[in-house]
Amino acid sequence: MMRHFILVAFTLIATSGFSQGLIEELLLDDEKDIHYTSATFKDTRIVNLQSNETPSAGVLHFVIMHRFGTLNSGLYDLFGLDNAEMKMSFDYGITDDIAISLARSNFQKTFEGSIKAKLLKQCTGAKNVPISISWYSVAMYTNSRSFDFTHVQRMSYSHQAIISRKVSKDLSLALVPSFVHKNIVDQPYEIHDNFVLGIGGRYKIATRTSLNVEYNYRLNAYQDEEAYDGLSIGFDIETGGHVFQLHVTNSAGMFERSFLTENTGTWQNGDIFFGFNMSRVFNL
Repeated sequence: MMRHFILVAFTLIATSGFSQGLIEELLLDDEKDIHYTSATFKDTRIVNLQSNETPSAGVLHFVIMHRFGTLNSGLYDLFGLDNAEMKMSFDYGITDDIAISLARSNFQKTFEGSIKAKLLKQCTGAKNVPISISWYSVAMYTNSRSFDFTHVQRMSYSHQAIISRKVSKDLSLALVPSFVHKNIVDQPYEIHDNFVLGIGGRYKIATRTSLNVEYNYRLNAYQDEEAYDGLSIGFDIETGGHVFQLHVTNSAGMFERSFLTENTGTWQNGDIFFGFNMSRVFNL
């Protein structure tokens, strides 16, 4: 509302002989009075779920993710540490609000291509917006030879709206409604179109450390489906140049189709995995 009044006033001034350059300069000052919220989350993911964060323009965000075996595998496998899956992700900021990504997981030999865009940013001042909204879309291709599918059938997709709010300097929350489509399903209980409601949060417990929690509730899960909702708990540790994320989760996979719809482990039975993510940014 304030901006509309300012524009009207500036138009009247301009018709009285002031230059258009003066109008643009004053409008720029108004933009400076908008204070955008920063560091809602420390990295581009809460644990598995996407956060609202993206790399800045011209920044390459490189992430190495590890997910070990289940903790209930016993001492012989060193509680899962003898078994590991890995994922490498390269995220690049086209602008401050749009990023693209390429990734590869050795779990099911899966390739990913994705895009994330900030649609609305939380801010105060001349403009007051209480939440941030980002959109994330990813295409996944499973290259594992154990799947006897065509190239088209190996494709799956996920689309997510990431609605987040930095409640205070210590607490951030996110609501992540997600849609997952699988071109082919290989089990009688599986469905092609899956709807999942993700909930995540971050609480800062020290200057450079936060506790992160997320839960993914499958809205249209089949009654006899041999899969479970995903629950993940982790810590973010910032070291200046890197962000380390240590976590435990019942999700074996590190890409959306897997951790949103295909979790075969349960916390009750100790089918949980220890893992960590390590990220580094490079200015290109």
